[in-house]
Amino acid sequence: MKILHVIPSFAPAWQYGGPIIASLGLTKALAKRGHHVEVFTTNKDGKGVIPIQTSTPVSMQGIDVTYFKVQFPRWYYFSFALSAALKNELRNFDIVHIHSVYLWPTTIASYWCRKLKVPYVVRPLGMLDSTNVEKKYEHTIASLFSKIKKNTYMKMIGKYDLDNAAGIHYTSQYERDLSSKWSISTKGTVIPLGVGIPKPNILSKNHDSIDVSGNLKTILFLSRLDPIKGIEILIETVNILYRTRQDFKLIIGGAGTPEYELKLHKIIQKKGLDDVISMIGNVGQQDKNSIFENADLFVLLSHHENFGIVVAEAMARQLPVVISNNVGIKNYVEDYGAGLVISEKKPQLIAPKISRLLDDYNLRSKMGDKGKYLCENELSWDKIAEDTENYYEFILSEFDK
Repeated sequence: MKILHVIPSFAPAWQYGGPIIASLGLTKALAKRGHHVEVFTTNKDGKGVIPIQTSTPVSMQGIDVTYFKVQFPRWYYFSFALSAALKNELRNFDIVHIHSVYLWPTTIASYWCRKLKVPYVVRPLGMLDSTNVEKKYEHTIASLFSKIKKNTYMKMIGKYDLDNAAGIHYTSQYERDLSSKWSISTKGTVIPLGVGIPKPNILSKNHDSIDVSGNLKTILFLSRLDPIKGIEILIETVNILYRTRQDFKLIIGGAGTPEYELKLHKIIQKKGLDDVISMIGNVGQQDKNSIFENADLFVLLSHHENFGIVVAEAMARQLPVVISNNVGIKNYVEDYGAGLVISEKKPQLIAPKISRLLDDYNLRSKMGDKGKYLCENELSWDKIAEDTENYYEFILSEFDK
């Protein structure tokens, strides 16, 4: 098959986290199965741009990636060059896989797919649920603008794009259920995100750049720093834990807005936890391997997470996980016994459960083994690519019947 993926930003724009990691993993895995895979994206990378040639395909690990120059308004990922390329080249592909909603690449790709009668699949990235639509930002005006923008988009453009898609790609049943508010007529399917299974010899216990091992048990949080990630609940949980035991530390890896990072620093200082909690900023791939390997427990207490690729990354490295019941991957964690799924929202109820895991090495070890087994058998990119390929074939067999 000739497959085109359209995504607002792509590797190496790692600051966008999970969506970039997942889209690179999926496209590479599809190419490995013998398909011709291309990516159309913009060169937007936060407030800057990726220093790379635009409008010319770049070979990246078996796929051809074309970056198009982003233009005003940048928040919408607008690009005339992307629009022209879609119009001129879409007929060369059997199917198009669009990632994200609310943004120009989705709107224009959907339009040209319909116009040129090319089937398209949309992966909404968990953006269709009320939590995302109602998301609050640091500034009230930004929150209000975001809410109005998303609701208006869905009513005027987005719902039509989704209703006329050949398929919707949800990454968890949790995401699918929360999308029901829009009454999308297109029948979607659930295909989880995959994860690379690291080889033991690439994981170093003693990486010089960041030391997280020491003599203390290490609780690890690794994700984008955003209020939706439940970091403040985690900090208060650690505050409660530290009153009764001092044999652990918390590593917070990731970056957010300067305002939110400052807020977290102030909370940590106010609670007197500077010696217990370390905020280490953005984490590169080499450091990520080291940090995962030297941690004892991974925690993600998000208020909403459509899948949670970082949880899969932790489990692939045999780390037991503690996650909230708002993380899409929760069913896998529960079914395989790879960690704890927390329904409680109060830190005083969460702290004893984490404390029990810190005390029980055998339980952590068993959970870690089950998590790696889960990733190898259910979430390997080979399996996810095969499932995606089967979905494409089904769509093509049904298209225009």
